[in-house]
Amino acid sequence: MIAQNKTGIKLLIITPTLECGGSEKFVSMVCEHINTHIFSVCLVVVNNADPFYRITNPSVKMIDLKKNRVLFSLPAIKKVVNNFKPDIIFSTANHLNLYLAIFKNQFSPKIKFIAREASIVSINSKQAKMAVLYNGLIKKYYRRFDMIICQSVYMQRDLVTHYHILAEKTMVIHNAVEEVLHTALQPDKNSEHVYKFITVARLSDEKGIERLIHAVGLLSVSFKYYIIGEGSKRNDLLSLINELHLNDKVFLVGQKNDPFTGMGDADLFLMGSYYEGFPNVLLEAGAYGIPVVAFNAPGGIAEIIADNENGLLAEDNDIIAFAAAIKKALAGNFDRHRIIETTKKRFSVNRMISAIENTFLKLAPNK
Repeated sequence: MIAQNKTGIKLLIITPTLECGGSEKFVSMVCEHINTHIFSVCLVVVNNADPFYRITNPSVKMIDLKKNRVLFSLPAIKKVVNNFKPDIIFSTANHLNLYLAIFKNQFSPKIKFIAREASIVSINSKQAKMAVLYNGLIKKYYRRFDMIICQSVYMQRDLVTHYHILAEKTMVIHNAVEEVLHTALQPDKNSEHVYKFITVARLSDEKGIERLIHAVGLLSVSFKYYIIGEGSKRNDLLSLINELHLNDKVFLVGQKNDPFTGMGDADLFLMGSYYEGFPNVLLEAGAYGIPVVAFNAPGGIAEIIADNENGLLAEDNDIIAFAAAIKKALAGNFDRHRIIETTKKRFSVNRMISAIENTFLKLAPNK
């Protein structure tokens, strides 16, 4: 418990959107749970035209800049900064982080700049239109931050190794998951049991949904596989499902506000990502007691999944090994009550918020 600071710390949080996504969910959690007796909070959203998350904390002031792109937001951000006069500016997305780092010298030197990194920078930067230039700018300007919060140890090492960020200017704060009122459901594995698998993910290249479909196609057991999410790969995935004759087994459900509702009895959660920063969906699966089978891909997945405790990891990009891991997990005896309790303990909202608040307090100037 942090002692109340009567002078208050003025915290300006900046995010590109409040649409459906991991970074946006994190921003929502911080705004809803941060101690507003200590922090005076202003949330700036570059474009809030289509929010998925809505901030209900009345103590958090929200400003929608209504800019179509981060690239055009600097004058509006400077205006907010001049009016609010923050002690700390906290940004939460890679391209926004870079943008603020480049223009940091246009703000008061008294302001502390803290970034939260949402992905593995050396991998994510390859997706940029001018990848070489983008990567070079990160190497040059990211060191301007007073602190970079990483979701995983893997992400932290990536910044230190590839971008020569001082280790003492980075720290790891794992994501959190809201506690759910859910009793662990142990599936009845009789001889006629139809196994139930779920995946919650954006239907995009990096999520590796196609290799999950290939993997379940190798199984000889009866199953139903529900893929919850939406994205640009929908038509390609439908074609693959048809090609493998899995129409009666694999279903693209679409996006749902509460994707785990009605899915608590799933036998397994499947993750196919080629890389992940620190996937919230694995924490949510854990909150429901659902064991996970995932590829041991770059990022924070291996920091969440402990073999034979809350899931199994398969060698990355080995679809046959993934199918074998599914069969092994189905034959296993996971303690779903223990998965829920361990998830609550390791990834509680209170634990995450306390770590973030302490970081702000240490860096806040003259407070």
